[in-house]
Amino acid sequence: MYWKTGRFLRTDVPLDQVAEGQPINYLIIGSDSRDNVDPNDPNAGAFLGTGEPSGKRSDTILLVRIDPKTLTAQMLSFPRDLFVPIAGESGRDRINSAYGRGRAVLVDTIRQDFGIAVNNYIEVDFRGFKGLVGAIGGVPMYFDTPMRDANTGLDIEQAGCVSLDGDQALAFARSRHLEFKDSKGRWVTDPTADLGRITRQQIFVRKALSKVLSLNPTDLLTFNHLLDVAVDSVTIDQSLGRGQLLNLVRQFKDLKPADITSYSLPVTNFTTGAGAAVLQLDEGAAKPILNVFRGIDPGSVSEAEVSVAVRNASGLAGRAKDVKNALAAAGFATGDTGNAPATATTTIRYGPGSEFAADLVARHLTGPAVLAPDPTLGPNQVVLIVGGDFTTVMQAPRPADTTTTTAPPTTSTSTPTGPGQPAPSTSAGPTTTVVGITPGEAPVGVTC
Repeated sequence: MYWKTGRFLRTDVPLDQVAEGQPINYLIIGSDSRDNVDPNDPNAGAFLGTGEPSGKRSDTILLVRIDPKTLTAQMLSFPRDLFVPIAGESGRDRINSAYGRGRAVLVDTIRQDFGIAVNNYIEVDFRGFKGLVGAIGGVPMYFDTPMRDANTGLDIEQAGCVSLDGDQALAFARSRHLEFKDSKGRWVTDPTADLGRITRQQIFVRKALSKVLSLNPTDLLTFNHLLDVAVDSVTIDQSLGRGQLLNLVRQFKDLKPADITSYSLPVTNFTTGAGAAVLQLDEGAAKPILNVFRGIDPGSVSEAEVSVAVRNASGLAGRAKDVKNALAAAGFATGDTGNAPATATTTIRYGPGSEFAADLVARHLTGPAVLAPDPTLGPNQVVLIVGGDFTTVMQAPRPADTTTTTAPPTTSTSTPTGPGQPAPSTSAGPTTTVVGITPGEAPVGVTC
């Protein structure tokens, strides 16, 4: 086994160090490199596609964060058409083109643009993907309606349980022009393109992981068989050691695939100056999602992101202006000042979903404060009512665990649904909201 793991293709990419036992971010790339595709394969067109650009591209960019202590995992997909600054260059381009400039450029781009550490790197090409699916005997999936994609070769003719072989699994995972039959038997196109594809890929990862775990991957014979398939078409970083590979498998053994939290970045359509249709990141809505993979509270904010207006209710003249200046010196964006009815209690009012902003202000105060929601305030807008018990403003805040506040925003979960379901809503916080058409879930009593 150790001899085989030593034969993996290796790449030297810049990585961030992580202490033993701490959460690890794995950057997993699905490469559309044609280097290992046999053009004489009668099924080559199913994964070579049509009209693809020349050069090496990252067909899938997936970040997986694993916490070995809690045995939890999160997945974050980056749309391939996301328009971002490319590391080492002055301009912007699609994020998947960064991979074409070199693996190190892609790693640096993710680190630079999103503030996320990359601790390990794993890359699977088309042949490797097909081979791994074949090695586990296919991936079972329930389709509540026929689906197809002429561009990738996906062809699910009947609804029901289908075991996707290597060719069909790859066609499914790469589908950006998915068609499905509606309730009247008509073929309808899923308009969500790459965003819908991301949702389907994340569902496929769960299904594939479930199948792998059912095969007892820590059994040496099974593990060796998977290594035989992966060794010539999976590339890993230089630091990913043999023991770490096996530990990763062991960690996944106790992980429930259904409990993996998946995330998609909030984006909007954007047209470049050259007329190219790309996607642009909604940075405000994306922040709580990115914070999960940064290892900080999803709703964490910095002083510069919080706008604080001050109202003097202490009865002391000029108090509001003095407090405003102190808050500005601490880094807050300050609003207007004014007076309020006299009160003995200092209160911090905050807008819906801005609990972390209010908590940050409270931790800068040397005295107590009551936190109160105010639906008239916008995101990260805070009003500090300076009461008679107010003392001073500290330059640096107290640690977060010493202040009692309202609970942070929760993560909402949305069950993958088929074409008959209503369109999902979106949220500014981390969600598993489904975008696009998915195969659906098997009905009660049906196990694929």
